[in-house]
Amino acid sequence: MKIYRIHSGAGESLVEVTVSAVIFLIMMAVLQGSISFCTNAQHKSEEIRQENAEICRNLQSASYIPGAENMTYLFKATTADGETPGAEAAVLFRIAVELGTKEVTYLDADGTPKTTTFYLFGASDAKETGDADGTEDTGGDAP
Repeated sequence: MKIYRIHSGAGESLVEVTVSAVIFLIMMAVLQGSISFCTNAQHKSEEIRQENAEICRNLQSASYIPGAENMTYLFKATTADGETPGAEAAVLFRIAVELGTKEVTYLDADGTPKTTTFYLFGASDAKETGDADGTEDTGGDAP
């Protein structure tokens, strides 16, 4: 007569099941943390977008405050190695602009009023533009 024996290594032991359950719980904790982080980031992004939209709306209706300072920007030609051929000979054209501001008041996420100042270039002075020799710029080779 043949005797059949039960093999004791044919299934999972209690230690293996416990280890796999702990690994699964750790993975679920990491997943829950990442979902929580993403949700908080999305809410913060929505707050920032609403605040920026309010700033943009208020910037369009804000009045331009002319500045006391005028600047002239010189556009100079350079050689291939970055040097200018002469102090005044290298000037292609000049643009005189007024530096002004716009102030925008808005409410932040906490409801606190805040003010942001935007620095802007005013309209250029058409009398100052043109080539270095004083002639008016015709726009180049465009037809």
